[in-house]
Amino acid sequence: MDDKFTLFLNEVPVKHHGFVLELDDYLLGKKCKRKIESAKNGFVTTYIHPDSGKSLLNYVFRKTGVKMRIYAAGVGNYDAILNNFPDRMKKEIIKATDCKKLFGGTCSPTCPAGYTFTMDGVEYKKCKNMAFLHELDEVSANYILQLIKSEMK
Repeated sequence: MDDKFTLFLNEVPVKHHGFVLELDDYLLGKKCKRKIESAKNGFVTTYIHPDSGKSLLNYVFRKTGVKMRIYAAGVGNYDAILNNFPDRMKKEIIKATDCKKLFGGTCSPTCPAGYTFTMDGVEYKKCKNMAFLHELDEVSANYILQLIKSEMK
């Protein structure tokens, strides 16, 4: 374990260390690259997909706790996974910002647009930066892991 990762892990609540270490082993085993940067409220730890070179997920520290932002480009194929999410996680997704570009509006010129997906039979068009930003806790960890593993297939 390198020094930066150890510093990052020390900022994560101890009860989540097992999950963070398991996910780190899994992603590094799949040849993802890990990038850790200091930020205002802790560290931003990013895993980069080996095939696309794009971010797969970030750990983000907030005053309320650790959040995970999953960039789920293939989410249009994950209806079954999303349908099984707990209600709290579904509400977070529904509450997330809609994608302006997918609704014909304008956003940052560098934004590639968000995600169109179906959950519980309803189609959503959400911003890629906000659609899957979930609090890391005992309930969400397993569902986050399912989403990430689906993205790695």
